[in-house]
Amino acid sequence: MAPAHTNEKTFLAVNCGSSSIKFQLYDESMKVIIAGSASNVQGSEPARFSIKHGGNSLGEKKDRTLEKDTPYEVVFEEILKEVKSLLGDASVGIVAHRIVHGGMATDPIVLHHGDKDEQETLDKMDQVSDLAPLHNHHAMLIVKSCLSSLPNAFSVLCFDTLFHTTIPDYRYTYAISKPDHDTPVPLRRYGFHDASILSQMSEKLEKDPKDVNLVVAHMGSGGSVCLIQNGMSMNTSMGLTPLEGLPGGTRSGSLDTSLIFHHTKDCSSTVEWSGRPISKAEYVLNKESGFQALTGTNDFGVITSRAFDQSFKCTAEESAVAEMTYKLYLDRLLLFVSAYVTTLLSSPSHNNLDGLVFSGGIGEHSVQLRKDVLNSFNWVEEFAGSGGGVDDAANGQSGGESVRRITKEGSKIPGWIVETDEELQCVKLAREAVRGLKL
Repeated sequence: MAPAHTNEKTFLAVNCGSSSIKFQLYDESMKVIIAGSASNVQGSEPARFSIKHGGNSLGEKKDRTLEKDTPYEVVFEEILKEVKSLLGDASVGIVAHRIVHGGMATDPIVLHHGDKDEQETLDKMDQVSDLAPLHNHHAMLIVKSCLSSLPNAFSVLCFDTLFHTTIPDYRYTYAISKPDHDTPVPLRRYGFHDASILSQMSEKLEKDPKDVNLVVAHMGSGGSVCLIQNGMSMNTSMGLTPLEGLPGGTRSGSLDTSLIFHHTKDCSSTVEWSGRPISKAEYVLNKESGFQALTGTNDFGVITSRAFDQSFKCTAEESAVAEMTYKLYLDRLLLFVSAYVTTLLSSPSHNNLDGLVFSGGIGEHSVQLRKDVLNSFNWVEEFAGSGGGVDDAANGQSGGESVRRITKEGSKIPGWIVETDEELQCVKLAREAVRGLKL
């Protein structure tokens, strides 16, 4: 294979999930020159990864399957070998790491191998990972791998939590006493997801981000709802960790916290997960709950098909359970969406809703769910006499622009689909952070 690019610095974005790794390599003009992903990392089957390259079309593709139980960081090291082989004379100047939980950080953190504060920063982030091991641990393994394998590159930690530092104290505070011991970060609500959506929507609307008001429903294996007012996150369904709020593929979402003590008798004991000890309660609520626990699958598309597609092969019981699960998810989703729409529309100023945004795998692909959510606001359109509502043709269209409207002109609750670009957003943040250094 010919090298993908030569003679200049490039920018690598890495987005780590619990069993997946997404990555994109950009040139100076922010054009993607290499892209790929790994799946089933430390899963029940051997990990696989694919890499596409070849300029604008990314036409050439390479797939690899690794041995079963290959450690997470080793999977990434194999990916990095392939990327390096395609780079030719070019080098990676910046690695932008998407890190879910940044605690109280208000800016991205820039690391460079050999810096005097490198180990201290890593130790602090490991403490945050102790608080949220299911969400930070793998990402920090990759940070350490990049510092070792790409010692001349800057590794920049781009936290989901940065976007949500504007949430007011009366919304992020829990009604609980201060703990009797030190914690890695204050025990409060933080917020995750949504950083790239404001940028994408403001560009599409041709408005200054500071003038944009959105309610964002980001729905994937994990999901959240966010209220963005005047370009700032003002509320979120997630909490201290991403567990709070909506149920997900294997997450319970919000529930009565006393439930776990009755559900799992030894919930305070520890279990081993990806080389780290975590409480059994945390494991059950994050990994053995959600859609999987209710239906036997974490695939929302399968659940929707079982519930509503009469040609889909399943038992009557599976169909009934799937329909109940769909209604449960819609109900929980509307609890947050309705509250945030009401908060925005009833505000004394800056109360024009620019968009109810659907994103994430479920948000992008579930035609039925988007329609049901938007139809719940038909009373607003009728009251206003707008003639608005769901545009069935636009809502049912597969593919198209990455940011596209799915409601009729004049709708008071304008619906949008946004295919998020978290990797590009991280690279932009990382470049700004490195430029701001006093080198």
